[in-house]
Amino acid sequence: MSHRPPRPAAANTGKHESSLPEALSDIEQSMPGFARWLYGTVRQHLGERVVDAGAGIGTYTSLLLEDGKTVAAVEYVPAFVEELRQKFAGRPRVSVYQADLADRKALSELLDFDSILCLNVLEHIPDDLQAIRSLIERVRPGGTLVALVPAYPWLFNGIDSAVGHHRRYRRAEFLQKLSIAGWKVERCFRFNAFGLPGWFFAGNVLRRNKPGRDLTRLFDACVPAFSLTEKYLIRGAVGLSIVAVCRRPPA
Repeated sequence: MSHRPPRPAAANTGKHESSLPEALSDIEQSMPGFARWLYGTVRQHLGERVVDAGAGIGTYTSLLLEDGKTVAAVEYVPAFVEELRQKFAGRPRVSVYQADLADRKALSELLDFDSILCLNVLEHIPDDLQAIRSLIERVRPGGTLVALVPAYPWLFNGIDSAVGHHRRYRRAEFLQKLSIAGWKVERCFRFNAFGLPGWFFAGNVLRRNKPGRDLTRLFDACVPAFSLTEKYLIRGAVGLSIVAVCRRPPA
């Protein structure tokens, strides 16, 4: 599922904007098994010092800490920033920053990190290309970016709108933006094939504006079976999301 914006959509105002963090937090809290599955899929591409770009309520920050990493948790939504600061108070290996990823000057103090983890974030940013350009300045030459975005523009529905998505991506479009920003893409694959029918059913058939805890908890309970099927049968050919593993070219 998609979640955790670093900045709300410009058109999101009033009641909808105030409910956005709650809706995204609800999805994230109900899917801990999914988060571990996704993290386990990409962890081998991460170094010791990692920027969690669009950290949300800190789900992946916590997994990075469990893995022995030092983390800069970057978030835009004030409610999430406050939650991150409370959650990781007294943890010396975590620093929390409030910043807009599309602002090149916002994170000038973050330099020479080994890796950036950016999961379900870029689709929330109007100028996603500028954000991708800004991220490359946060890692050392040779450092890595692991980015995940929602796939298939035809699948865009009411849930996407409700959680602040500006777009879903075509693979070629996503890779082109990464290349324009200066990243060298080393691996690209699709992820979460079983999320496709779930997203379509919830958004297009049930007409929901969020998946709902009934569906997300059911999905999370099935993650062990899903993960094995994807690993040995589907092998990244189809999925609700696109994952790109990139490297900043050496100086």
